Amino acid sequence: MVRSPSVVPKNDVITAQTSFHFAIIPIECRYFFKTIKEKCTFEAIKAHQNLLEKKYKTLENERENKLHSCFEKQEWTSIISFVKNTIEKVLENKKKNDQRRLDNLLLDQIREKATLEIKNTGKQSEQQHIQRSHEKFMRTLDIKLQLDKIEMRFVENMPPPSLNIFDKLELYAKELKPNDNVLSSLREQWKSILRKTKLDLTALMRQAKVAELKQINDEHQNKKGVHNERKLVRALSRHHPGYTTSKLHPHHTAINFPPQANNKAALLRDTEVRILNLGPKFVPPAPEQVLERLPKEIGQMKEKVSAAWRRVTKTLGRQPPIVDRFCERIEDEIRKTVTTEAPTRDPTLKPAIAFFRKIQKTNNIIFRQTDKSKVFHTDTRENYIKKSEIYMNKTNAYREIQSSPLREMIEKTDKFLRNLVSSKRIPQALLDKLRPSLTESELPHLYYNPKDHKINEPLRPIVSGMKSPLAKLSSFLDKNIRPLFDRHTPYSISNSMIFLKRLKEFKTTNETNMYTFDVTDLYTMIPQRESVLAICEFLGRYGYKKVCGITINTIKDLFLHVLENSYFVLQLPGLKPKYYQQIRGGAMGSACTQVLADIYIRKWESQFSHEQHRQRELYFRFRDDIFFTTKQPPERIEEILQELNKKNPNIGIKWEGGKTVEYLDPHITRNIPYSAALRATRICSHSEDLYHELEKIRITLLLNKYPPRFIDKHIGRFFQDLTGITTSETLLGNDHSKFRELVLDTTWNKKEKRQINFGTDILLHFTYAPSLANFGTHFHQIWQEIFEGTPLDDIPVIYANRLTDSLKHILVQKKPSKEAIKLLPTSSEAK
Repeated sequence: MVRSPSVVPKNDVITAQTSFHFAIIPIECRYFFKTIKEKCTFEAIKAHQNLLEKKYKTLENERENKLHSCFEKQEWTSIISFVKNTIEKVLENKKKNDQRRLDNLLLDQIREKATLEIKNTGKQSEQQHIQRSHEKFMRTLDIKLQLDKIEMRFVENMPPPSLNIFDKLELYAKELKPNDNVLSSLREQWKSILRKTKLDLTALMRQAKVAELKQINDEHQNKKGVHNERKLVRALSRHHPGYTTSKLHPHHTAINFPPQANNKAALLRDTEVRILNLGPKFVPPAPEQVLERLPKEIGQMKEKVSAAWRRVTKTLGRQPPIVDRFCERIEDEIRKTVTTEAPTRDPTLKPAIAFFRKIQKTNNIIFRQTDKSKVFHTDTRENYIKKSEIYMNKTNAYREIQSSPLREMIEKTDKFLRNLVSSKRIPQALLDKLRPSLTESELPHLYYNPKDHKINEPLRPIVSGMKSPLAKLSSFLDKNIRPLFDRHTPYSISNSMIFLKRLKEFKTTNETNMYTFDVTDLYTMIPQRESVLAICEFLGRYGYKKVCGITINTIKDLFLHVLENSYFVLQLPGLKPKYYQQIRGGAMGSACTQVLADIYIRKWESQFSHEQHRQRELYFRFRDDIFFTTKQPPERIEEILQELNKKNPNIGIKWEGGKTVEYLDPHITRNIPYSAALRATRICSHSEDLYHELEKIRITLLLNKYPPRFIDKHIGRFFQDLTGITTSETLLGNDHSKFRELVLDTTWNKKEKRQINFGTDILLHFTYAPSLANFGTHFHQIWQEIFEGTPLDDIPVIYANRLTDSLKHILVQKKPSKEAIKLLPTSSEAK
């Protein structure tokens, strides 16, 4: 057995009478007593310890006396606080270092004890076996340390130095100038691909280390050891200072690296790329925005508190002075806290955002959020124009018009609804709910989200019509037709939880195959009149003569009015607005388009879904994504799907299948640890799969800059809530199915929250800043101080935060100019 280099054995006998219960004297103690020329014994160490303790107390008393004699009593507190804040961190670090050294010394004692005990009790063959085991352990430890280094590089997103040779690879184009925009864009893509390649190679290196470690462990388990080996190996592996205490993370499935912004337009520096990689949801500190919003928030608070005072005291008139005093105090406290806020830790943040805004204006660069991965995507205006034309020519669903149709939409819809009232087809009360507003209505606008997960990165069109003249009418139709569709279409699912519950009840065999297919451009490709007739047919088939007191014929006219008056505006940066009418399908973003498409597809799929149920196979649909199982041979399924693809010229499908498929995106990418662990438990039907998925979640969260302790704490909290202990042992054991059954119930662990009573409670919102993180407590203290003993003493007050603008709000400009979407007054109206 190789002795530790930091210890020297005293004797071969372990005695229990030593002062520190050590088998050996630490070399640090030997060195100290050698310098003072005294004999190093355990008794001398104990005496020296007592001497140091007395000396420390004496020095502490002397400092106290000097402090009292040099300063007045009222200055003691501030001086002590200053000294404490100045040296507290230094002392804390020294304390940790000393504790670490002590732990290492204690570990040396444990190893030495184990060695001596085995030496006294073990045979020669056992001694040799222990020696080999120790060598194997040291090799395993070395691999684990290498693995930890690679994982640390995962967390820091830094590949090993050996891969830096890729940085020397450059893209050349002799015929292009060095500052050519096309060449710059290609070089940026080149660098992005190289970065991704280096990370992929790092992942492979990690897999190799994990495989090597697994092989060593397998070899160790296959050999029969001796009784004394367990004590030594436990001492070595559990307490060794170089041994990693964190759990290893096997790379069973593909690890999701932190999402990288997709840059196709601008030449960015590393700092700017890093800021863009923070993602659209990142909220940069903005104390100036907090102060800008503060007067309005204080005014709203004053109105709410005054209204509560008048309601409780049953008085009328102006607001009481006590409310003014409270609001002034809160405003002063917030301003004082925000203005003294420390500057942001990242000095490159503001310059980077300013640069992004600059290239938006000068270079007409478009920032968008990608369709699936939800990261930033930058591209030129010219590329968006080209892709927009490709999409519109492909679908042939839009017709350009010359001027804004907003006034015509409002007047036409208003006249249409009044005619329905006059003919007694809808009640007068419904007219007041559905009637568009002249002042608040806005023309819907089209914007695109790039699909960077597909070849050539096509665009997904989305029509935003929240304030459209047709928004109320569209929402009314969806609200009343959607429940009927859900009631009579049990195979249509609304979320992955329902899918998992039904899948759990289904028993598969070796012959079972799974298939998925999705409908291409569903919302823009469905014919308008045929889809409305499908809704009428659906209602008539199930005996609905009226819906919400309205006849089927009127329902048909309402749907047709929404579809035939679907207009929008498209305005790309630096260009004039263009106005369009949608002549085919429904607008993606209109509330009733979804139910319209659902019922049209229901008619198209009815025969196929009926055949699936007759064969007692699964068939589910989530919007335009379909999942089904079958025991028929793949050749026959290909024929059936090809026939289904030719059934309707307006509907095209793409399919894939086999023993395993991906449906409803069951894999975790980025989520908080607790929710990620909960979702993994719901998805994985086998404990081994759950183990691998939990390990993948941990690595993914580490890569996305979640602190390790934060991950362990909240995943452990999930285990505690589910099984009663903070580890995964019980969940991954024999009762896995029972615990999974619990979490498949959507009401599991749902705690009843106190409902806000908007009639009596006072709900106040203030913009968040890092310096105001704990201001809620101070707010309630001020409230109690001012309103204690007043009529508002028992009124519930809720302090809530709203965020400042995220990077998405700052950079993604989807909305056209106000002149393009608002109703401009006519000359007569202006007068």
